[in-house]
Amino acid sequence: MINFIICDDNKYVREVNERVISKIAMPYDFNYNIYTFDKYTIKLKNLINTPSDINIYILDLELPNKSGVDIAKEIRKVDWDSIIVILTSHEELELTLLKQKLLILDFISKFDNYEERLTETIKMVIGKIKNKKIISFRCNKEIHHVKLDNIIYVYRDNALEKTTIVTTEDEYPIRESLTDIVKKLDKRFVQTHRACFVNKEKIESVDFKRGIIYFVNDTSIDYLSRNFKKELRELL
Repeated sequence: MINFIICDDNKYVREVNERVISKIAMPYDFNYNIYTFDKYTIKLKNLINTPSDINIYILDLELPNKSGVDIAKEIRKVDWDSIIVILTSHEELELTLLKQKLLILDFISKFDNYEERLTETIKMVIGKIKNKKIISFRCNKEIHHVKLDNIIYVYRDNALEKTTIVTTEDEYPIRESLTDIVKKLDKRFVQTHRACFVNKEKIESVDFKRGIIYFVNDTSIDYLSRNFKKELRELL
């Protein structure tokens, strides 16, 4: 899921942002949410601190209770993957803002072809997302885009005749075969069972005697067969 998170105290600007995002996203086969705020709120804070597949922030520089830069600092405390765009009425501040080292993707002036520049930036953002290490699949009639880094393990449930992708946020039972899904993964995923591949970067510990793998999010699985113990032990 892609979340577009807009924070601007100008209602007209928020509406323009929503319109541009919806128009650009329409031809693409992905699901997205648009969240709008007129200032920094508890709900916005919770969004920032809740793990998500992809967040794209469009932040006004000047806000009633916390500036766009201050919000960007809050984001970067917990998340260096999300994309941040700053809207400003003061182009001369761009160099100063760049020195904050917050990985701001773009600064857009509200007084210089605003809608056109925003359109170009959103298109660039979507292109950037398509080139990221992301796996796409259909689950419950929706298209999901999940960062590989968020996947804990993938396994085949023969009873349900489905492959399940387990992430830091959710579980996705899908119709694709395990073989097809594995082709979309990278080298951080290792096989631990004929029906399971795990993200080695998410492993907390392994009980090799009992065949149980414990993960960093306090979950565990017993998909560790004898044939794959040696390889996993060497990797860890």
